[in-house]
Amino acid sequence: MHRRIDTVQIPYNVVQREVEEKLLPLAEELGIGVMVMEPLKKGRYVKELKGVPDLSPLKDLGAETWAQALLAWVAADLRVSTTIPATSRPERITENALAGNLKPMPQELRDYAREETVRLL
Repeated sequence: MHRRIDTVQIPYNVVQREVEEKLLPLAEELGIGVMVMEPLKKGRYVKELKGVPDLSPLKDLGAETWAQALLAWVAADLRVSTTIPATSRPERITENALAGNLKPMPQELRDYAREETVRLL
């Protein structure tokens, strides 16, 4: 079946989750790909935290940075096809790409990453 729209691009991250209610289920139902923008909220959830996030619960997944943890959080939602984190620093490209090699993030660690981010905002 040919569709006019194959993919939608949406903002989605550990704090901005409104799309979980209707849009993500609808995209899944219709077989439409989902491209996530602003998974780090333009770096805010990495650079503008009031403290250093505790990565220790996420170490077994292979997360070495909070950005990787947050990208893995988005990628753990199986309705997401791809994520496009923006960066102005070339060295961050490799760091962000390595998030794709992390082990899948189970729901309890997704909850942890969300709560840790909110706690430090």
